[in-house]
Amino acid sequence: MVVAEGNRLGTLTNGLLVLERLLTRPMSVRELSEETGLARQTAYRIVATMMAARWVQREGEHYRTSPRIWSLAAQSFSFVGLRDAHAETLRQLAQTYGESVHLAVYDSGSVVYIDKADGSHPVGSYTTLGGRAPAYCVATGKLLLAFAEANVVDEVIAAGLERHSPLTVTEPAALRFELAQVHRDGYAVNRGEWRLGVAGVAVPVRSPFNEVVAAIGFSGPSNRVLSRLDELVAALRGAVGLAA
Repeated sequence: MVVAEGNRLGTLTNGLLVLERLLTRPMSVRELSEETGLARQTAYRIVATMMAARWVQREGEHYRTSPRIWSLAAQSFSFVGLRDAHAETLRQLAQTYGESVHLAVYDSGSVVYIDKADGSHPVGSYTTLGGRAPAYCVATGKLLLAFAEANVVDEVIAAGLERHSPLTVTEPAALRFELAQVHRDGYAVNRGEWRLGVAGVAVPVRSPFNEVVAAIGFSGPSNRVLSRLDELVAALRGAVGLAA
């Protein structure tokens, strides 16, 4: 164990020093050494360790922080904070458009509904506050997978794409193609892939760091939701401040 002054860990202190520099711009080992005062060999060992932990990535002779850093920062925008920040939005959307509205986050292959507002129209969405659904089958889940790191999608596919309705996407290539389209379009649609006859549409919720940390979406009978898809997408985007 390397100990600096008092109870501080010198190795950790040096690692944080390197990390702070890399947050400003990509740097070579030589530049890191010059800016931090660390020996080049020490600077190299630190960035190599951070690369192994996926905190840093290499681009030619330069190193930069990876999306993992920003993901960690985004997670500090807590679930409680998310619920508080969007509670009124959910209820206004449900009241105005009559469909149930969900706020969901991703967890180990599933979405978890951390808030919900029921609409005025009759609906059988089979969702409960704190409930879960397979991410690849529902709009909020597909939205979150589309903006997740590639290894997250790989893990979902490796676990198996179980068929939950005749419309469930069970082919890995088809799912990847749809997720790419969701990422491009900025919204996701469930046409009855989790519960036949129940559809949904969702858009991203971003943290102050511009990371996608949740998804917000409408859910209702397929014929009703799909027939007003453009209207519902526009409503969601407007509610969370996204450009059309």
